[in-house]
Amino acid sequence: MRLGLLKILAVAGLSLAAVSCANRTGDQSIAEYCAEPGHADYDLCEQHRDIEGVRTSLGDRINDLFGRTERAQSTADQALARNLTCATHTLRNRQTGSCTQPGATLTSCVQTRYTTRAGGLAILRSINDTECRFNTRVLEMQVRCCQVGAETPDETTTERPARQPAQAPPERVS
Repeated sequence: MRLGLLKILAVAGLSLAAVSCANRTGDQSIAEYCAEPGHADYDLCEQHRDIEGVRTSLGDRINDLFGRTERAQSTADQALARNLTCATHTLRNRQTGSCTQPGATLTSCVQTRYTTRAGGLAILRSINDTECRFNTRVLEMQVRCCQVGAETPDETTTERPARQPAQAPPERVS
């Protein structure tokens, strides 16, 4: 019985010691405790400085992200206010695609149809504001062209290349 009582008292004493160590700062906040001279080198205060540094850094990053989002929304609103119109053109059997309207800017270029017999998927080699270029001729591509202040509504058109006239067979010489 005595051994059990000693164990209980030992556990109670250790619990009291742990509680008193856990409440090192008393009624002060950690920031107030660490602001006192002589406490700056404690592990608790170093941890607090590290956490505050991370918190400040994350806050700056979040504010920067929201600033960028607001600028992007503002730019989109300005573009819509200036009557931005776009048209999608489907081009067939070509290696390059471009906008046919004067003043239009190419905004996207996508291969939309392919077959393995025709070579499969092509690689988009280059794209800029005026044209896009694939590594080989593609069965079908869609180019999206946009311009500011155009009077034409959003449209989709399909263009096929002009057919080459059939060549006459070579003459036979006897």
